[in-house]
Amino acid sequence: MTKLDGLLAYSEGHRTTVGIAAGILIPLTAYLDLITPGSSLGFFYLAPILLSAAVLTPMQILGMAVVCGYLREAFDPLQWTTGPFTLLRALNPLDWGAGSFGRLIVAVAGFAMTGFFVAELNHRRRYLTRHLADLETQVTLRREAERQLAVLIDTSPLAILTLDPSGAVALSNESARQLLGFEDLPLEGRQVEPYLPLLSRMLHSHRSAGNMRTSVECKGTRRNGEVFLAHVWLSTYPTTAGAGLAAVVWDASENLRDREGSGLDSMMATSRVLVGAMSHEIRNLALAAASAHRALDPPSGANQAAQYQALGSLIRGLEKIASSGLSVASNRESAIADLGTVLDEARIVIEPGLREAGVRATWEIAAGLPLVQADHHSLLQVFVNLARNSQQALESVDPREMRISAGLERDLVVVRFCDNGPGVANPEELFRPFQRGAHSMGLGLYISRAILHSHGGGLRYEPPAAGACFVVELWPVETEVESR
Repeated sequence: MTKLDGLLAYSEGHRTTVGIAAGILIPLTAYLDLITPGSSLGFFYLAPILLSAAVLTPMQILGMAVVCGYLREAFDPLQWTTGPFTLLRALNPLDWGAGSFGRLIVAVAGFAMTGFFVAELNHRRRYLTRHLADLETQVTLRREAERQLAVLIDTSPLAILTLDPSGAVALSNESARQLLGFEDLPLEGRQVEPYLPLLSRMLHSHRSAGNMRTSVECKGTRRNGEVFLAHVWLSTYPTTAGAGLAAVVWDASENLRDREGSGLDSMMATSRVLVGAMSHEIRNLALAAASAHRALDPPSGANQAAQYQALGSLIRGLEKIASSGLSVASNRESAIADLGTVLDEARIVIEPGLREAGVRATWEIAAGLPLVQADHHSLLQVFVNLARNSQQALESVDPREMRISAGLERDLVVVRFCDNGPGVANPEELFRPFQRGAHSMGLGLYISRAILHSHGGGLRYEPPAAGACFVVELWPVETEVESR
């Protein structure tokens, strides 16, 4: 800050002090002008105007200019060249000489314009000071934001890259260098195509000029030749030399292994459940056939006796097959699922499709649901299947509403999927496999109930006043522990 800035800032902050100083300076200048009648001190009347113009209004400046101009002209020696000088004559405009009023107007105008100039100059100074302060604040905030952004990028566990229009790496963070195997070497300036060829193709595609934003999965290669699955979020942006590209890269190889492993485990668990359910049906039929076979009298003829023995062997073979299937299905590990988490995942999977179909879903989930005896992925499949069945049933009604509730009832955890659809015409046939007119060969409800039965739970139809309601019953883990 200059000395002038300091003086003007002082004037703005001490208006009363400056006003009193200007009020004292005006009569002091007039007194000095009075006691020196042989010389003019008119220039010194500018001092109070220069001092106080920064804190005065335009009317106050004009008033001060009139006072200073009047005193300057009153004590001007040019007035008294034709007569004796006295104070009364000096203060009486009627006794002034020729041309005095013209000089008075010029003096007042000069003083006023000087005051207006100083006031405007100070106004512009204040505006410029505020503008510079704002710029300095914005620069400080921008630097802080850039610093935080740099920290965020450098410490991000995700690899972040920017590419110039030629496909070379312009910027990279530590995670990007580790992902591509450049822990001890700089990555900037290297072509990205040998490591993430899809980025180079996307950068040079015709769509890159349109600020493309998308996410893709592609193959990535580290510097040592190791291949990994890269999940990439990328966007293009314009530069003076052409389109640039920014990418956030995640190594999804571990996620792929976990996803495929859990999918295989879920498929095997569902297969065991289905084998067990079908084996149970086969065993029931084989037992009925065996009972009927034993009730028959053995035929007397040799040929008929052989056929009778063959039929008995076939029935016993079916019994063994069914028993083997039940043995395989029973060979499973106990599973525990967090029902609240399963319902949250089901909501994420279900709700987008319901919204697109115009179905309003209401979720009534009790707080503090216990852990239940069930496989997480299998239970999620059951919930998704029930929700899709309700969505299909609601296609012919309007409005379309579905309610999903979960809570404790007696010793069980109960989850209900209810809708306001047309209902079920033949509830007794709901859980039979291979029904005509059913979706997915009529196995959805059959397998869902078999999955729940395999963990000690159940699935049943509860006829409401209107619509349909399916009830999932699960055992809490604590109940299982107490029953052992």
